[in-house]
Amino acid sequence: MSLSLVDHRVGKQINEARLERNLSLDQVGSLLGVSPEQVKLFEEDEQRMPAGLLYRLAEIFELPVTDFFKH
Repeated sequence: MSLSLVDHRVGKQINEARLERNLSLDQVGSLLGVSPEQVKLFEEDEQRMPAGLLYRLAEIFELPVTDFFKH
């Protein structure tokens, strides 16, 4: 599957938001109910994050979901 520039941007924003909150891949994975490896795939633009998980992550990070689409 070929991911788009938007998918790349979302992955980068997920990573930045996680690091700003000093959360590990394990912690975020646990909060989302996925493995840490899965979170890493989302962050590294290897796999597209499903909309429902992205929405949940926005709630966890206390961010508007649109923040993940910023340039």
